[in-house]
Formats: sequence, structure tokens, C-alpha cells
Amino acid sequence: MSNDKEKFEPGTGPGVEIIKPTKLLNGVGEVPSFTSRIVILNMLKIRKYLVENEDEFVNSQDEIFLTSKIDDEDSKIYVFFPQITTKVGVFTIRQYIREMQQNLVNQAIIVVKDSITAFAKQVFVEARPLVIEHFRENELLIDKLNHVLVPKHELLDEIEKRELLRIYKAKELQLSKILSSDPIARYFGAKRGQVFKITRPSESSGTYIHYRVVV
Repeated sequence: MSNDKEKFEPGTGPGVEIIKPTKLLNGVGEVPSFTSRIVILNMLKIRKYLVENEDEFVNSQDEIFLTSKIDDEDSKIYVFFPQITTKVGVFTIRQYIREMQQNLVNQAIIVVKDSITAFAKQVFVEARPLVIEHFRENELLIDKLNHVLVPKHELLDEIEKRELLRIYKAKELQLSKILSSDPIARYFGAKRGQVFKITRPSESSGTYIHYRVVV
């Protein structure tokens, strides 16, 4: 869905400064933790979570980080950085889930150096309605929103989404689709039914805007 019919502009507030990783690989080709922490920091900021001391977050070796939304201190998220260099198993995941349950936090991101076992992934399913996302460090080598080939993405809130559908006299599923497993959708933590506004440069009109619904 393009912008040739209207000039719908969601109120996104102040811009988010995206930090660029300045180092990539160490001498043995291992993705260093600080690189993944920079990308996770940018993820948290784009999702409007508070990180008071950004330098401390990026350079920290702490395994557990807890923060809340900038405008809602009751909406919290954990970020776990297990130090295990092999596959993360059930025991570690259950520890993190207990931490979440004890502190009444229903959302978390886990950043692993290798991967997570199939049995541990099943624990995520059993822990619902807790929402637990996981990323491998080598997925976070490059900040996808900072890549030259990736256009500007904004996630509409419910009011903006309803206004968009009203203006176009459209139903949600008439919009173009983006999978919830898409790297950009995962970056934003986007859920099914949410809508992205995507702005691309255009030689004819300056900018080209279209919208995609998460499925």
C-alpha cells in the first residue's frame, strides 16, 4: 500500500539515535559480546525501553539486565546474556523463567553465544504466556536498521493503525504482509496484527511509503 492516496504520518515522537558498532570480529573470528550488546541496546531504544547508562550496558559482563518502558515503569523486560559457550539447555532457561516469575516480568530477550537446545525451546512454549525471544550473537553482528539497504521502518500503534485503515477504507489483511519471523519484525518485537510504515527514497516523489501487516 503506497502513499499516493494520503499523507498519513504517525506521531513517532523524538528520533532514536542508533549506535553503530565500531568493531566487528576479534582475532579468532568470534562475535564479541559488546557488539551484540550494542545491537540489543538499539533494540531496546527502538522499543522505547529505558537504558540509563548506555556505556555501562554495552561494556558490562553482567548476565542479567532488567529495565522498563520509558512511559510505563510496570512494563518490564529482562535481557539475559548466558555465558555458556555451547548450546544453552533446559536448566539455564528454567532459571531465567523462575527469575521472571518471581519478579512478575512477562517478557525477556535471551542472547546466546551458540544456540538453544530443542528441549530448551520447548520450555518456552510451556512457559506461555511469558514472551521469551532469543537471538544468537552472530545474528547481531550487524544492526539491521543501520544497514544502507534497509529502508526506514516504524511500528504503528493501535490508534495509528485504525486511522490508516479508515483512510484507505481497507481491512487489515488487505495490507502487504511481513512474517513475524522476518529479521526486522524480530528486531522490533512485532506481534501478529501490528503494522509497519516503511519509507523508501523515490526518484519521482522523493519518498515512497507503504505499509505491511505482521502475520
